[in-house]
Amino acid sequence: MRLSDHIRREIKLAAQCYFKQAPVYLFGSRRDDSRRGGDIDLYIETVMSDSEVAQAKIKMMAQLYRRIGERKIDIVVNNGGAALPIFQRARREGVPL
Repeated sequence: MRLSDHIRREIKLAAQCYFKQAPVYLFGSRRDDSRRGGDIDLYIETVMSDSEVAQAKIKMMAQLYRRIGERKIDIVVNNGGAALPIFQRARREGVPL
Protein backbone atom coordinates (compact mmCIF):
# COMPACT_ATOMS: atom_id res chain seq x y z
CA MET A 1 0.00 0.00 0.00
CA ARG A 2 1.52 3.27 -1.11
CA LEU A 3 0.12 5.64 1.49
CA SER A 4 1.95 7.09 4.44
CA ASP A 5 0.69 6.41 7.96
CA HIS A 6 -0.33 10.07 8.20
CA ILE A 7 -2.45 9.95 5.03
CA ARG A 8 -4.06 6.65 6.06
CA ARG A 9 -4.95 8.08 9.45
CA GLU A 10 -6.43 11.25 7.93
CA ILE A 11 -8.52 9.27 5.45
CA LYS A 12 -9.89 7.04 8.20
CA LEU A 13 -10.71 10.01 10.43
CA ALA A 14 -12.50 11.86 7.63
CA ALA A 15 -14.47 8.77 6.58
CA GLN A 16 -15.53 8.10 10.18
CA CYS A 17 -16.58 11.70 10.61
CA TYR A 18 -18.68 12.06 7.47
CA PHE A 19 -19.80 8.51 6.68
CA LYS A 20 -21.15 7.45 10.08
CA GLN A 21 -18.34 5.06 11.02
CA ALA A 22 -18.47 3.21 7.66
CA PRO A 23 -15.28 1.31 6.82
CA VAL A 24 -13.12 2.72 4.04
CA TYR A 25 -11.08 0.68 1.56
CA LEU A 26 -8.16 1.60 -0.68
CA PHE A 27 -8.27 0.08 -4.17
CA GLY A 28 -6.60 0.76 -7.50
CA SER A 29 -2.96 1.49 -8.23
CA ARG A 30 -2.08 2.88 -4.77
CA ARG A 31 -2.84 -0.52 -3.28
CA ASP A 32 0.02 -2.07 -5.29
CA ASP A 33 3.54 -1.39 -3.95
CA SER A 34 5.15 -2.27 -7.30
CA ARG A 35 3.35 0.51 -9.21
CA ARG A 36 4.09 4.22 -9.35
CA GLY A 37 1.91 7.31 -9.28
CA GLY A 38 -1.83 7.16 -9.48
CA ASP A 39 -4.68 8.75 -7.63
CA ILE A 40 -6.05 7.65 -4.27
CA ASP A 41 -9.11 5.48 -4.93
CA LEU A 42 -11.35 5.00 -1.90
CA TYR A 43 -14.41 2.77 -1.53
CA ILE A 44 -17.03 3.23 1.18
CA GLU A 45 -20.21 1.25 1.89
CA THR A 46 -22.98 3.04 3.75
CA VAL A 47 -26.75 3.14 4.24
CA MET A 48 -26.90 6.93 3.82
CA SER A 49 -29.28 8.52 1.30
CA ASP A 50 -28.01 9.88 -2.02
CA SER A 51 -28.20 13.48 -0.81
CA GLU A 52 -26.36 12.60 2.42
CA VAL A 53 -23.66 10.82 0.40
CA ALA A 54 -23.18 13.83 -1.89
CA GLN A 55 -22.76 16.19 1.07
CA ALA A 56 -20.48 13.78 2.93
CA LYS A 57 -18.20 13.36 -0.10
CA ILE A 58 -17.80 17.13 -0.49
CA LYS A 59 -17.05 17.60 3.20
CA MET A 60 -14.65 14.66 3.30
CA MET A 61 -12.74 15.93 0.25
CA ALA A 62 -12.47 19.42 1.75
CA GLN A 63 -11.13 18.03 5.02
CA LEU A 64 -8.61 15.83 3.22
CA TYR A 65 -7.38 18.73 1.09
CA ARG A 66 -6.84 20.77 4.25
CA ARG A 67 -5.13 17.94 6.13
CA ILE A 68 -3.01 16.20 3.46
CA GLY A 69 -2.90 18.75 0.64
CA GLU A 70 -4.54 18.70 -2.75
CA ARG A 71 -4.21 15.29 -4.32
CA LYS A 72 -6.22 13.37 -6.88
CA ILE A 73 -8.70 11.44 -4.73
CA ASP A 74 -11.68 9.44 -6.00
CA ILE A 75 -14.31 8.42 -3.47
CA VAL A 76 -16.65 5.65 -4.66
CA VAL A 77 -19.66 5.21 -2.37
CA ASN A 78 -22.02 2.24 -2.45
CA ASN A 79 -25.21 3.08 -0.58
CA GLY A 80 -27.10 0.03 -1.82
CA GLY A 81 -28.67 1.70 -4.83
CA ALA A 82 -27.10 -0.47 -7.54
CA ALA A 83 -24.72 -3.35 -8.16
CA LEU A 84 -22.23 -1.48 -10.33
CA PRO A 85 -19.08 -3.22 -11.59
CA ILE A 86 -16.90 -0.59 -9.89
CA PHE A 87 -18.39 -1.60 -6.52
CA GLN A 88 -17.60 -5.26 -7.17
CA ARG A 89 -14.04 -4.45 -8.24
CA ALA A 90 -13.40 -2.13 -5.32
CA ARG A 91 -14.76 -4.65 -2.80
CA ARG A 92 -12.78 -7.52 -4.34
CA GLU A 93 -9.47 -5.60 -4.61
CA GLY A 94 -9.85 -3.18 -1.72
CA VAL A 95 -7.71 -3.14 1.38
CA PRO A 96 -9.29 -1.83 4.59
CA LEU A 97 -7.62 1.28 6.01
